[in-house]
Amino acid sequence: MVIRATNPDRLHSNLIKNEEAANKTITRLATGKKINKGSDDPAGLSMVMSLESQTRGLLKAIGNRQDEISLFQTAEGALSSTGDMLQRMNELSVQASNGTLTSEDRGNIQLEIDQLKSQINQTANNTVYNEKKLLDGNLSIELQGGKTMALPAATAEALGVSSLDLTTSESASQAIGQVSQAIKNVSSQRSSLGATINAISSQTASLQNEFINTTSAQSRIEDTDMAAELINMSLQDLQSKTALKAFKMQNDNRANVLGLIGGS
Repeated sequence: MVIRATNPDRLHSNLIKNEEAANKTITRLATGKKINKGSDDPAGLSMVMSLESQTRGLLKAIGNRQDEISLFQTAEGALSSTGDMLQRMNELSVQASNGTLTSEDRGNIQLEIDQLKSQINQTANNTVYNEKKLLDGNLSIELQGGKTMALPAATAEALGVSSLDLTTSESASQAIGQVSQAIKNVSSQRSSLGATINAISSQTASLQNEFINTTSAQSRIEDTDMAAELINMSLQDLQSKTALKAFKMQNDNRANVLGLIGGS
């Protein structure tokens, strides 16, 4: 007489499958991703790789645009300082046009004017971003959108104030007009930079929104549903215990039957 356990092969197969499923669940919980290799979801993996390439490109594009903003903000900040110095030049020009001043008074005013000219030149030549001089008249950069932008020089000569002479009331009156025009030029440059910064900021915000949406799409495909996987792990543990208990019951039954046969 042959004693067979009930469906041992099927129970063993179920245990193996359950162990594989449990290992996959543990991997998903450990990595936080439900696609860890191509066999997990071939189509999903292809989509994830495409979306990841897109998000990396968007991150780089956002970084490039932010660098452009930083460059133009540096230039605009320097022009703000230049504008302050020109305003002081205007005050001194008005002061020097006063006919009651002595030659010595105008000489002292001229000394300050000369110092301001030097400071304007220093600002223009020393305003640098990533080793690029911004205000010496030689900068021309291609923005990420393909537009090329050049920044005009902001030296004393380029602004028309390098030859200011306040030693007479007549020359001082003429200097007022020169400084006034220089202030207008600097204000125009700052306005142009501000508009460019605003445009780039708007484009950067659009890129950031696109990045968020792309990342969300990638997350929906790739990321693990922790709650679902924890439930799966509990079910797999219960199934393993049930299968092992079934094996034990089969072995016990077999032992009982053999014992009865042996005792008869």
